[in-house]
Amino acid sequence: MNDGFEVIAKIPYRFTRPKYYATASEAATLCFLHAKGIPVPQLYGYSPSEDNPVGVEYILMEKAMGVGLHNKWHGMSKRDRHKLASSFVESERKFFNIPFGSIGSLYFKTDIKQDHQAALYAPDVPHNEDSEVFCIGPTADYMFSYGRRAALNIDRGPWNNHKEYLACIARKEAEWIRCFGKPVELDFPYNGVFPGLKYPADYLPLLDKYLALVPFLLPEDTNSRLNKPTLRHPESGAVSYIIDWQHTFIEPRLLAAGYPRAFENPDLQQSTDLKEPSLPSNYVALSSQEKAEADELYRRRLLSYYYRIFNGHHNKPHLEALRDPILLPRQHLVDGAGRQWSGNLVTLKGTLVRMVEYWPHLPDTEGKHCPVKFSAGELNDFHDEEQTWLNLNKVTSQWYDQVGGVSEEGWVSNERYDETVQRVAELKSALIASAEGDEEDIRLLEEGWLFRDRDEVY
Repeated sequence: MNDGFEVIAKIPYRFTRPKYYATASEAATLCFLHAKGIPVPQLYGYSPSEDNPVGVEYILMEKAMGVGLHNKWHGMSKRDRHKLASSFVESERKFFNIPFGSIGSLYFKTDIKQDHQAALYAPDVPHNEDSEVFCIGPTADYMFSYGRRAALNIDRGPWNNHKEYLACIARKEAEWIRCFGKPVELDFPYNGVFPGLKYPADYLPLLDKYLALVPFLLPEDTNSRLNKPTLRHPESGAVSYIIDWQHTFIEPRLLAAGYPRAFENPDLQQSTDLKEPSLPSNYVALSSQEKAEADELYRRRLLSYYYRIFNGHHNKPHLEALRDPILLPRQHLVDGAGRQWSGNLVTLKGTLVRMVEYWPHLPDTEGKHCPVKFSAGELNDFHDEEQTWLNLNKVTSQWYDQVGGVSEEGWVSNERYDETVQRVAELKSALIASAEGDEEDIRLLEEGWLFRDRDEVY
C-alpha cells in the first residue's frame, strides 16, 4: 500500500522482562482505555509470544499524532499551559473513576491462565462486557521480573489485599538477596566517603523492619477510598495521545497518587493559599540569564498550580490522596523496599526512620505501639551520614544532567547516544584532572565510575 497510512511496530528489547506479560498487558491496556475515551493509540494487532512468523513479541498500533511535550515546552503560552493541565486532569479523572477490583496489571482473559486471573471490577459493580474480555493478572511491573528475578519463585499477583501486595514488594528483594546478593563497593563518589565492602546481610534487617510496618502503611479497611486499585500512566507527558503503556500496573490509590513529572512543584514547600504564581516584582531589572531562570521557574510553578486547581475541580478522589500528610514519605519507603541491593544502606534506613517518626500520622494506629524502633546507638551519626549521602546525590544528579539526562539504568535515546558518550568522557577527564594526581582518588573514580559498563542481568 502507498496511501500514507502509518503504523508503529513495537518489539521488546532483548533484556526486557517480563516480555510476555509486558506485551500482553500493554496491548490490553491500550484496547481497554481506547474504549473508555482516553487518548491512547488504537491497537491493530499484537503477539505476546515469540511463537509467530515474526519470531518475536510485538505490538502494532496507531502512530500517535502530535509533538512531544518536551519539544513544545518553551513555546507554550499561559493559555496553552492552562489547556494542557485541564486536558491532562480530565484524562486522569477517567483513570481514577474506573472501579478496578484487584491489584496487578490489565490483560485480555485469553492471554492469562484462569488461575492467574482476578476480577476486573470491584464486587459491587454489575457484570458487563468488560468483565467478559478483560481481567487483572500478574503485575507487569519490571521490578518484579527483570534480570534473574524472572526465575525466582515469588508472588507476582494479582492481589486482592493491599497488605499482601506491599509485603511482596520487599519479599522479592529479600529472595533475590538470598539467592544472588553479594558484598559490593559503592560507586564513585560514595566509595570515597563510605569506603569498603557493604554486605547484604546488613540490608535484610531493614527489609524486615519494612515488613513489620506494612500492616499500618495504608488504611486497614480494604474498601477505603484511599486503597482503591488505581491505574496511572508510569510517566505521562502527552495529552493528544498518551503512549508507552508497557509495565503499567494497578495499585492502591495512596501509592498511585502524585504529581506527574511535567506538573511537579519546583518548590520544596507546597503553598497552602492556592495563589496563582507570578514573575518576581523586579523582573524588568534582571539580567538576561536571571530572566531566563525566572521564566523557567514561573512556567513550572504555573503548571503545578493549574494541575492542583483542576484536580480540586474535576478529580477530587486524586486531590484527597494528594492531601495525605505523609503521601511522599510513604511512597519513598515502598519504593525503597522494592529497590535492588546495591550496597546502599542509607536510603531505605532513612525512609524507615522517618516513618517511625510519622507513626501517629499513619491510618488506624491510634492506641497502637510502633513495631519498629531505632535505638539511640543505631541513630548515632546516622543523620549526619544521611545528609552526606543526600549531598552526594545532588552531585551525581548534576552529573546525570551534565551528560544529557541519562537515566539511573544508563538509558539514553539513540539520537543523543554519541553526544552523551562524548560528554561522559569529558566529565571523567575533568574529574581526573581535578584530583591533581591523587592516586587514591583516581583509583576510586576508575573502579567506581558511575557511567561504566555493567552487566545487564541482575
